[in-house]
Amino acid sequence: MSIKNLFQQESESVTEQPVKIPFDFTNRDSIPKGKDPGDCIVIKPITVRTWFRIRPLLLEIEKEDIDKIHGLGLGADDYIDKMIVKDGELNADFPELMNKYGGLLLDVVCLGIHNKPSDPPAWFKKALIDNTTWEDIRILFNAIIYRIGYHPFCTSITM
Repeated sequence: MSIKNLFQQESESVTEQPVKIPFDFTNRDSIPKGKDPGDCIVIKPITVRTWFRIRPLLLEIEKEDIDKIHGLGLGADDYIDKMIVKDGELNADFPELMNKYGGLLLDVVCLGIHNKPSDPPAWFKKALIDNTTWEDIRILFNAIIYRIGYHPFCTSITM
């Protein structure tokens, strides 16, 4: 990820713009007929209602672990290294974190993408499970965290 791209994401977060993440739903078995998920996942700024649904889930993640998943508290170079996993290369903590929090992160991602008062459709969660890697879930999780302003808020009160 280039610094320009990182700054672009930060500015989109601060200005509350949605982010479009290109995504290919190649396994369409869990997608109902007549539903088209498109070619990208759009994450809009999180509503207060969605925040109150996501918050208890985030509180279940230990602070040290959320730092590892999200990259808070790291220098810029470390942050970028934690956020980008090259093909065939995983952060040493990554498998343990996914084993510990995989279902929880998937729930946060589904709620964050859906971002409506209703529950996300069951088919959408199944479609994500069928079409994502754990790295995809981590990228989506981070995009959602940025859409709730978690990172700018946390760094503003802890520095």
